[in-house]
Amino acid sequence: MHSPALRALAVEMHPHSATQWIATYYPMVGTPAGRWAEVTWALHQCLLPATPALLEPARWLEVRSADPGHSCYARHQAWSEVLAAGYLAALAAYDAEDTEEPLPIEDAQQLRESTIVVPAGQLSEWVLDDLQDETSAIG
Repeated sequence: MHSPALRALAVEMHPHSATQWIATYYPMVGTPAGRWAEVTWALHQCLLPATPALLEPARWLEVRSADPGHSCYARHQAWSEVLAAGYLAALAAYDAEDTEEPLPIEDAQQLRESTIVVPAGQLSEWVLDDLQDETSAIG
């Protein structure tokens, strides 16, 4: 069983098309620098209807409840029911992975070494930097 702090998930929301946004759920991990979204492990994605009340081009949210009335959804009332349902689906995916047999020590070490954790607010910067590195390597 997970502790309540581990039940928090990070959600990245950004435009998907002219009429929809997409929400991607990631587990939160504790590090010496604080809690971050583990963006190498997308647990769930769901589409959200576009709403005229959007103030930002993209946003991050920390969710911790399947109740659409929970305060974590307060700034996103138009999406609260969809986000809360997505939270349940993401937790189910997380719990399904968590109940599998433990990895052998070598596999667990390789996984730790290859896992990249990015602070939620820096995801777009990280992706842009990575793309620039790939472009400069080609040219």
